[in-house]
Amino acid sequence: MAARQSLRVIVEKWLGSTREQTIRVLAVHRSRSGRILSVCVEAHGATGPRTLFFFCHADRGWQVFPPDGMRPALNLERLAA
Repeated sequence: MAARQSLRVIVEKWLGSTREQTIRVLAVHRSRSGRILSVCVEAHGATGPRTLFFFCHADRGWQVFPPDGMRPALNLERLAA
């Protein structure tokens, strides 16, 4: 498992330095308990806008892929019956 990373660190890793572009949060998705699950971030730079979703994992670290429990899955057992 990757080391826990803050949202700021992971945004700079994927979108580049925040000094060279404008970064803004477009959407924050929360669970019913109020815990932040994902954040949609947009960066405007010289190459145009780029948008990425970042997902909060159980260790409170941020990644560009969702935690296992949030990933879409196909249940073939139900279809085989």
